[in-house]
Amino acid sequence: MRLFWHRGYAATSVEDLTETLQVSRSSLYDTFGDKRRLFLEALKFYSERVISITEHTLKTSSSPIAGIQAIFDGLIDGIGQEPGSLGCFMVNSVAELVPYDPDVTKLATEYADSMQQLLKTTLIEANEKKRVTKKHSPEQFAAYVYNAIQGMRVLIKAGATREQMQAIRDITVKSLQ
Repeated sequence: MRLFWHRGYAATSVEDLTETLQVSRSSLYDTFGDKRRLFLEALKFYSERVISITEHTLKTSSSPIAGIQAIFDGLIDGIGQEPGSLGCFMVNSVAELVPYDPDVTKLATEYADSMQQLLKTTLIEANEKKRVTKKHSPEQFAAYVYNAIQGMRVLIKAGATREQMQAIRDITVKSLQ
């Protein structure tokens, strides 16, 4: 996953994969079929991991809005660290391969839908507790927050500062209240 995340699909060779995984070419093909299938498995693994972490963050926070802020804070904490500087593996893959690869498009759509559903559920809860404005529906706010999260991932990869990301977090969270 990290190799594809670092280099992208096209720039990662089968030789890079066998060297990194310390397996023979035949073992790689016997286990995964081919480079593309291994890439799709890595992207699926990443997607499931991010969704799981997001769900845990939202469910264990003191309030729905605190959960959303914690997601942003996690991104900000990644500034200057390898995962943060790599951006989002899903965003990187979308930029490289969508709309040319229907399997990546499908994974990206499922990922976006799952993330927005988690955010929507959280925002419905916040709405019921009267902790979020009713200017927009939970679905609209979920799309907005998801867009801000993905945008921050791109900006962090491009070298945005902690202060810039904190401003985006603050404006986004404030817009919900």
